[in-house]
Amino acid sequence: MHVAKGGIRPDLKQYFRSKMEANISRYYNYSKVKWIYEFKEFEFKGIKRGQRFYKPDFYLPTSDVYIEVKGYFSATDQTKLRRFKKFYPEEYSKLWFIIYDKYSRSKANGKMMNFLLDDLKIDFAKIISYKMMEKYRKLIPGWE
Repeated sequence: MHVAKGGIRPDLKQYFRSKMEANISRYYNYSKVKWIYEFKEFEFKGIKRGQRFYKPDFYLPTSDVYIEVKGYFSATDQTKLRRFKKFYPEEYSKLWFIIYDKYSRSKANGKMMNFLLDDLKIDFAKIISYKMMEKYRKLIPGWE
């Protein structure tokens, strides 16, 4: 699955970094879930080099949850998330993930799940499959 393709989505009147993020916002609209895209940027004070900031993809104000959408985890992504966990433990506890398919048996997915479950100690229930949202694509206008 190709998830890139940043740009302004006319139906949403907003820029998104990927079609996956744009579709998730459409899914939230369809489901009547209030969301804010890239709501807050967190600074890692005292860090002089490398990843000094992290901005979760979505914030769901009604449930006070941050959402990170990932097609894969680069080394940069991993560093940001480890630092977010260390510098902002309270906010980190509110972080959920959307990945393409948490049940996939592919090697790449296994690496992602190992990072989330073993390294970051994310609860399995806080990992959502984008594939489940895709089931509604025919009902949701503008789905890419």
